[in-house]
Amino acid sequence: MKYFTALLGLAVVVGLAACGSKVNLPAVSPEDVEVFLPGTLPTESFKVISQFEEAFELITPDTAVVNAAKEWAAEQGADAVLIDGIRRTTEGEIQYDISRPQEKIVIARAIYFPSRHPELAETN
Repeated sequence: MKYFTALLGLAVVVGLAACGSKVNLPAVSPEDVEVFLPGTLPTESFKVISQFEEAFELITPDTAVVNAAKEWAAEQGADAVLIDGIRRTTEGEIQYDISRPQEKIVIARAIYFPSRHPELAETN
């Protein structure tokens, strides 16, 4: 019982710490969101707001996929979106399965730059 109580206490502390790190920024215009494509990172220090993964029809142009991620990041209040990758569901497969839908998947992260948000600075 003592072991269970200690684990429960630890879980509560970890859970509260995770909740405390959540940032809520007001939505911005998609035009104000910078885009960093795979292989590029901002030179400025950044923090991740949330992650995004969405599937699109295979014929969707990459620019439309990036714009969708940019719009999503704008809703999160992000300064920028890091596109970690755009891949196809069939990528790397040796055998073709016609019953499986062929889709294009974008994986991205909405980020903000702490230096641009002094209101978020932690006070000690």
